[in-house]
Amino acid sequence: MLRWPLLADDFYKHMKKEQELLNISHKESVRQKRERKKKEKEKEEEHVWQWWWDFDWLGKKCQTIYFGPKLEWTKLFKRKKKK
Repeated sequence: MLRWPLLADDFYKHMKKEQELLNISHKESVRQKRERKKKEKEKEEEHVWQWWWDFDWLGKKCQTIYFGPKLEWTKLFKRKKKK
């Protein structure tokens, strides 16, 4: 008769350990998702729309557009606010 309560206690202890492991793995997966989103955002920001003033072959001043890695001396296009 004393054996059944011990089995139940062992079972509950085992289940508690399993639940803790599941919680830890869930936290790690959330952290991994955040890191993946951060990397994706960095990839998106690697290439940006940029512009600068230049002169064309006729000598007229014009705006030059470039899409690629950020250059220090260029200006970024600003996004228009949606109404």
